[in-house]
Amino acid sequence: MNKLIKKINDLSKDFDVYAVGGFSRDLLLKRNLNDIDLVVSRNALKYSKKIADAFKSKLITLNDASKTYRIMLKDNIVANIDISLFNGKTIEHDLQNRDFTINAIAFNLKHFENFKKHIIFSDRNTLRDLKSKTVNTVSAESFKTDPLRMLRAFRFTAELNFKISPKTFEQITKNAKLIRQSAPERIKNEFFRVLSVKNSAVLIKDMDSCGLLSEIFAEIKKMKKSRRKYYYHPRGLFQHSFETVESSENILNNLKKYFPENYANMQKHFDDNATFSERITRESLLKFAALFHDSAKPETAKFKNGKMRFLGHEELGAEKVKGIMFSLKSGKNDIETAAFLVSNHMRPSTLTRNNIVTKKAALKFFRDIGENTPDLLVLSMSDWHSYKNLKVFSSKELKFQEKSVRELLKYYYELKNAEPLPKIIDGNIIMKKFNLKPGPWIGELLNFAAEAQLESKISNTDEALKIVFSKLTHIKKKYKL
Repeated sequence: MNKLIKKINDLSKDFDVYAVGGFSRDLLLKRNLNDIDLVVSRNALKYSKKIADAFKSKLITLNDASKTYRIMLKDNIVANIDISLFNGKTIEHDLQNRDFTINAIAFNLKHFENFKKHIIFSDRNTLRDLKSKTVNTVSAESFKTDPLRMLRAFRFTAELNFKISPKTFEQITKNAKLIRQSAPERIKNEFFRVLSVKNSAVLIKDMDSCGLLSEIFAEIKKMKKSRRKYYYHPRGLFQHSFETVESSENILNNLKKYFPENYANMQKHFDDNATFSERITRESLLKFAALFHDSAKPETAKFKNGKMRFLGHEELGAEKVKGIMFSLKSGKNDIETAAFLVSNHMRPSTLTRNNIVTKKAALKFFRDIGENTPDLLVLSMSDWHSYKNLKVFSSKELKFQEKSVRELLKYYYELKNAEPLPKIIDGNIIMKKFNLKPGPWIGELLNFAAEAQLESKISNTDEALKIVFSKLTHIKKKYKL
């Protein structure tokens, strides 16, 4: 870090540069540093370009109006350098305009090596709030100036393990409706950062208590209107949805307890976030899916044979999730993953309904669900866990479902980690042998052969062609070949 700051200081001789906000706060708290937050008194863009050029890094504009820029560092000890113009005439004015007292901190960057002697606290309560681990607004107008700060209050609570002061919580309750003024993408970033921490469920509950959650997501209001007469939980569908989030978090935080045989595999899986957008994790997407997995039940609720049914709620729920995430400017894979989990969340229970899971059925399930199998199985277990304190299902039924999930997961990783089977057939062989053109039917025939090979029913090309031939009439009829 010292070398990095020295290089920045060497480039800053013609500028008045201060370290501010989270960077200064985390230095004081001796936390890991992810980003560097800087403010300059003038020419923020010119200064940002100078730093970006020196580090041969990409420069992006975060907010043109406030002259805020981000330098995305490559292979360095911090991910980004955020640079903005003073929000006010002086550094003191800048700090007075910040969101929370714990962020109203600055020091001149040239004093980095002994920054504690040169620290500037704009608010006299900053040190007190840091010591008591409390999130307090700098001003009563803070949330009106930038409504997103209400979500940031929960994010800081989550990431720093702080608490929101009663006064600030009351301010959020009073101003919750203003959150609609914030840019959707900024809402998404803050909300998913909350979901990414290990204790997010209690914060979701607090967001609901102050009215913020319902203002962000209209679907929450609809879930809350669900009547006791058509849902098991005393407080209706939202209670079930929240308890599913709570259960998923408990399972994710205790993978070793719930999946002792596959703890290492599960940990590796949930640590792999490479295919998702920045700051979006598998765990946060799973919790998001848990929150909205039954969101379509109010629209699909119908009495059938004396029982309330919710036919098609998975598919409609997936469409709702797509709509919510699209409106939040989410990444394509983020949207598809969350929607996929919602669309398929009933499948593990359906698979184990008859108390026997055949190898063939399990193989089809793994083939359909693919890399999302661990996520879906955790979601299914979480769904069932939400009924633990009710008399809807017996203890025996709940234990059976938990056991079934573990067995499915065990079989999944046995197949995943096994040596690949020899290739005995491919699409070209099938097309040539049976005079077929390319199309989805070839994939289906290959899947039939793959299943048979996994079940040890075939071991060579001739046997594979026989199994393909046995399915040919069905395939030709299905695709009108």
